Amino acid sequence: MKKKTAYILLGVFLTTSILGGCGSKNKATEAASESAQTEKEGAGEAEELTVTPTPEEEKDTEKKADSSEDAEASTQSNEAEEESAPVEEPREKIAVLLPNEEKWSRDADKFKSELEADGYEPVIEYAENDVSRQVSQIQDLTAEEVFAFVITPVDPYGLGSVLETVKEADIPVFSYDDLIMNTSAVKYYVTFGGRQVGQIIGKQIVDAQELDKVREAKESRTIEFFMGSLDDTQALFLYNGLMEVLQEYLDDGTLVCRSGKISFDDTGILRWSKTTAKSRAAEILEEFYPDGAAPDIICTGFDDAAGAAQEALLEAGVVPGTDIWPFITGNGCKEDAVKRIAMGTQAFSVFMDSRELAAQCEEMVNVYLHGEDDPEVNDYEQYDNGVKIIGTYLCDPQMIDRDNYEILIDNGYYTEKEVEPDPTETPTPEPVTPTEAALTPTEKPVTPTPEAVTPTETPEPTEAPEEISPTPTEKAKK
Repeated sequence: MKKKTAYILLGVFLTTSILGGCGSKNKATEAASESAQTEKEGAGEAEELTVTPTPEEEKDTEKKADSSEDAEASTQSNEAEEESAPVEEPREKIAVLLPNEEKWSRDADKFKSELEADGYEPVIEYAENDVSRQVSQIQDLTAEEVFAFVITPVDPYGLGSVLETVKEADIPVFSYDDLIMNTSAVKYYVTFGGRQVGQIIGKQIVDAQELDKVREAKESRTIEFFMGSLDDTQALFLYNGLMEVLQEYLDDGTLVCRSGKISFDDTGILRWSKTTAKSRAAEILEEFYPDGAAPDIICTGFDDAAGAAQEALLEAGVVPGTDIWPFITGNGCKEDAVKRIAMGTQAFSVFMDSRELAAQCEEMVNVYLHGEDDPEVNDYEQYDNGVKIIGTYLCDPQMIDRDNYEILIDNGYYTEKEVEPDPTETPTPEPVTPTEAALTPTEKPVTPTPEAVTPTETPEPTEAPEEISPTPTEKAKK
């Protein structure tokens, strides 16, 4: 054993000497270490030698370890986040198609809030009163596979063909406010009910004008009619409801229509045109109510017709606030109509809260798509669109007059400023003296001559003329 150890030491010494001659201490050290390690492995008895890393090598090792740990922690964190984060599914799109923005923006706002609250994505579009544009909107949204359509038709008779494609795509259609005609694609209808509105108008006329007492006294009242659009089913329903109440008074002569325009075809105003209503009112006044006369009652089916009739009356010289001013009815509670009601120039209008209608329709859509039962309807008899009877929900309208118009302010439908009466809109007649009333516009008052004094008048005494002394010439003549 001692000899073996001596041999080893000798080998180390010789190796060191040789390598030292080459000037490389580090390589010599490595060689000696390697030799010792080899011997150890060969003998199996020498202790394992440990090589101590430099400080730089320790730092590199620590950085690699830290980096590896950070990467592993980041991977684990991302995996945990992916597992815990909920996957948001795309919301179901509901298409709401309305005729125009000017009239229907309030409905659109309510639909948007209600649909979003129930987790839907509302797609609201306006056709700007163009039926071809509404047809294109339906085609595009059908291709997008919306889950339901809510449609107020620009033309109730113009959507039959395009809705057949919607039906084939199995997309439900809800007719809103106005009934879509001649198609089986409509599932439900939501409205205020024109017939109900007509009945409200008729009963208010009977009560306010005391027609039963007029009948008992064998007297009569004159009336003229201006109904809604000839192509609108709701306008026809309103007319029918109105005549259910007034027809008996027309039959027995309690109500007299001098123009003879009583049927729906004769009284309807196509497309709710205010211009048409005004020209018709002017013609009726000129032909049947000359010399500043006016009907006792002007019954209209929409507020613009009531406003048009008022303009025609003013131009004909009829003064608001006088006994001759008619009892004018309206429908819709438009902003300017409420002003007229507050001023007393329009008797009343019928209020239909579009917010209520939109909320009811949205609920029916939601129940149809995800409810356990069918949507609720309260009329399944009278709304026939030419193909089938449509299950309908009728919301309740309300009569608004000068005594209760502030309801519309209290419920937030209008602000007080929006319906504040315009004091300059209605002229107030000024009293005039009899002499001034008899004058033409070009005449001026003149002082009556003595001949113009009536026998009953006593003329004021005049002073005697002063006596003048005669001239000398006059004396000579005498």
